[in-house]
Amino acid sequence: MHMGVGIRHIQRLFLLIGLLAVMRLPLLAQNACIRIMDQDTTQNNLIDPPGLATTPLGTLGRVEKVGTGPRSMILIPGAGFGGEVFREFMEANKDTYTMYAVTLAGFGGTLPPPCPPMTVSYGEQTWTNAAVEAVGKLMESDGIQRTVVLGHWLTGTQVAVRLAQKYPNRVSGVVLVSGAATMYPTDTVKYPPSKITLKVKIDGTDKYMAPQWFKTVTRETWDDNNFLPGDYAVNPIRALRLWRWAATPMLHTWIRYLCEFNSQDINPALDSLTVPVMLMKPGLEGNYSDPGNDYMRAFCDLSWKPSVLQKSNVRSVTINDSRAFIWFDQPKRFNEELQSFSAGLGK
Repeated sequence: MHMGVGIRHIQRLFLLIGLLAVMRLPLLAQNACIRIMDQDTTQNNLIDPPGLATTPLGTLGRVEKVGTGPRSMILIPGAGFGGEVFREFMEANKDTYTMYAVTLAGFGGTLPPPCPPMTVSYGEQTWTNAAVEAVGKLMESDGIQRTVVLGHWLTGTQVAVRLAQKYPNRVSGVVLVSGAATMYPTDTVKYPPSKITLKVKIDGTDKYMAPQWFKTVTRETWDDNNFLPGDYAVNPIRALRLWRWAATPMLHTWIRYLCEFNSQDINPALDSLTVPVMLMKPGLEGNYSDPGNDYMRAFCDLSWKPSVLQKSNVRSVTINDSRAFIWFDQPKRFNEELQSFSAGLGK
């Protein structure tokens, strides 16, 4: 098995970078079901597919504006999803907020940006920084001031924090829903996080994970090793719908955003923010009881540095009986926490 096996297992890899090119990882408590691990050496997922139309860097895939409330809010969905995932929330809160649900280029059925040359490091954050630029243009063109920026899940969280960092005069507060600050090991005893530096993550993605695994991974292998439906929502029907939704973007698009996520850490950026921040974490009850496999808790909880959580402008709240899409699992509690946070920001 080549180094790197999919999103659910990436957390274990970084300490072995430069030491091992091949490793074996345990299954996620499903010993009777062997995961699909096929590769196709004729394909290259690190470049644009032949003939693919792209959208210029620094543009959004789509923007949906809903509501006439006094408080403006920019909603940034996580990797794999378009702004439509917020429609139920926006409809229920259209009198409270004026909302802009953005779709990052390449998600939600939109065209992706062009892939940079393979020699460009994922640590450059080419697509992620372009998304920040694109949302910044939206704020400027629509005259959005003193807005709450809500970032969801992977990538949505990164864009939200960097947006607040780049446009401090336009952002009044940041809400991070089921966000992950960085890639984090599931077994912190065996793999001490202090040894998984940002340089290790970037080098590992550039030199091993991208060219040796993601470059030739098949769609079937990707889907078999991606997040599970139960990671997204408690209700199994809703969870399956969200899983199908997340599986719609083109494979090279998913891989580009994921490799950039793997090559970053927003803890330092968040540590420097002075605007109010709320981390809204899912309870994740019953998701995975085996601590060696609890990748969702590693993402949504353990990836945040204690120094960030102890800042006076940062509030962390856990919503019980919820998974990554908290507003579907616990809409009442989600709205209460969001309204309380917004009210504390003043006009």
